[in-house]
Amino acid sequence: MKGKASRSCPKSILTMEGTWDQEQATTMRDIFPEECGLAAAIHMQNASRYVYDCLMLQEHRGEDSVGIISLDEAAQFHIRRRVGRVREQFFDVVFDERLPGHAAIGHNRYATQGAADALTNIQPLFFQNTKYGAFAIAHNGTFLDRKGLRERLTQEGVVFQSSLDSEVFGHLIARSKAPTLEEAIVDATQDLTAAYALFVFTREKLIALRDPSGVRPMSMARLNGGFLVCSENYTFDQYPSCEPIGDIQPGEMVVFEHNANSFKRIQYAPPEENFCVFEGIYFSDPRSRYNNFYHEDFRFELGRQIFRENPGLVGDCIIPVLDSGKHAAWGLSEASGIPYREHFKRLHNPPRANLRSFTSSNEEERMRTAYQKLHLRKELILGKRVVIVDDSVVRSTTIRIINQRLREAGAAEIVNCISSPPIENICPYGMDFQDRQQLVAYERSIEDIRQKVGADRLIYLSLEGLQQVVQETYKCGICSGCFGGTYAASALEALSHHKRAE
Repeated sequence: MKGKASRSCPKSILTMEGTWDQEQATTMRDIFPEECGLAAAIHMQNASRYVYDCLMLQEHRGEDSVGIISLDEAAQFHIRRRVGRVREQFFDVVFDERLPGHAAIGHNRYATQGAADALTNIQPLFFQNTKYGAFAIAHNGTFLDRKGLRERLTQEGVVFQSSLDSEVFGHLIARSKAPTLEEAIVDATQDLTAAYALFVFTREKLIALRDPSGVRPMSMARLNGGFLVCSENYTFDQYPSCEPIGDIQPGEMVVFEHNANSFKRIQYAPPEENFCVFEGIYFSDPRSRYNNFYHEDFRFELGRQIFRENPGLVGDCIIPVLDSGKHAAWGLSEASGIPYREHFKRLHNPPRANLRSFTSSNEEERMRTAYQKLHLRKELILGKRVVIVDDSVVRSTTIRIINQRLREAGAAEIVNCISSPPIENICPYGMDFQDRQQLVAYERSIEDIRQKVGADRLIYLSLEGLQQVVQETYKCGICSGCFGGTYAASALEALSHHKRAE
């Protein structure tokens, strides 16, 4: 079946131009670029150490830069921001000396906008001498400046230190005429179309909020008389005495006073939950939960749904594509009775481990790099009907190499099962990147893709099947526009803004 333009978006917006090299350079994070990690500790001794622990466990959400700001008992802020991974940049920090205090927030970033190696583009961002006092912002998401606010503020004399959209939000807060910080934050959210989970951190309080669509996750927990707030709640499990409170709800603001053992919840906007389903499919750690349901169990159910939609599926073994396809492969194996096997092993330290296959300089180098990351038990493949399970296909490089390896090992048949629908459209918050993105499923039939990746059969989960599993698990609305489904309301506004700008 031919890929079709989303019902929610004019086809002209989705048109992508790119070479084959550009297609291979596209990754999941380029399509969904607002993925970062947040962590906060409030009313806790040596708070920055807890923030570091939680950022470490969320490093899959961003490895380009990391920053932590703490507040000490004398109401002084301490900040450390570095380019690079959490472990590399904070491994030698004595936290109670370098980042002392009873409250702290942190952010790790995957950079798709602005220079990844620019210190000014590292969050948290810090604002001084405002009518609300000094405050810091840490933001997971993307603000769309649909009103040209950055340009207007610049013309009015505002000096921007970074190229981050988060800085626009901070200046809107600082310039607000609202009597309270909370009201100023709400005012700022009205001016920027957004998918966000964010912190605003002052000398008196921490404010945490999610956008009304709840696109990005954020959860709370009690620990040692204080509180933790993180993008992913599996981080809480590292502390035996930690008591999860639950998710911050879409359109909800939670206010923590630094010296209080309670918090205030404010529903600042009507909720219209459209959770990014890729958090469950791919981004979040499998042991994190959304609406009290584990992502790994969600992925398991996606595998079972594949078999419900393809009851005639046969094979001698089911093999996951590395870690991301593992839980769906388990579910498909249980439903079909086909044995689960890990005949592919990912090598985490191959000779070219410092190179990513999608950033290598040429086709041959990319193939070699990806090849070296996968070790195959060839003798177990000869003459076998092999079912390969992956969570998604963006540019098709990895799945093509895997199929090629299986052919070379003598596989009798190769079936590729994908535990999500074809990605036909990019995320609207990634529109700045459309000139270098090319989706393998855009305007290609399933048969075209099958031939491209070298499989005997290619099976995608249906959008209807995905939505059915979501209702049985997370029990919430989702943003599924990338699959040709329905975008979140804020995403539709982003698409409309982009069309007007063309």
